[in-house]
Amino acid sequence: MIRLDSFAGGALEEKFNIALKEVLENIADPNTAHDTKRKLNIELTFQTDEDRELSTVIIETKTKLAQLMGVTTKIIIDRDGRGGIIASEYGKQIKGQTYIRVDEETGEIIEPSKDDVDMKGIKLVR
Repeated sequence: MIRLDSFAGGALEEKFNIALKEVLENIADPNTAHDTKRKLNIELTFQTDEDRELSTVIIETKTKLAQLMGVTTKIIIDRDGRGGIIASEYGKQIKGQTYIRVDEETGEIIEPSKDDVDMKGIKLVR
């Protein structure tokens, strides 16, 4: 009756290949769980007129992929001796970063100023 590779001018095959590539990229992504089942559905919706001689066909592909896995880290929270909050990532320090000052009321990160305590030479002892 109908060849799938040429249906809708090749759009069905093209939509399938695009969705399949999305699924395969998700499978290959090391940030997703390997054992999650992925799905690719092709949906054809037929809408006909009253005479039933002509039907519009809507072609859709839908994928169900594995979600990206969460990442965890640890931070050390302390006070800076002036009443402010400081925080530092434990064991994964960003090169050159020594501490982060946080506004206790708003939770916003405060940019360091010239008046900040000099933290050079201070190291976190584990």
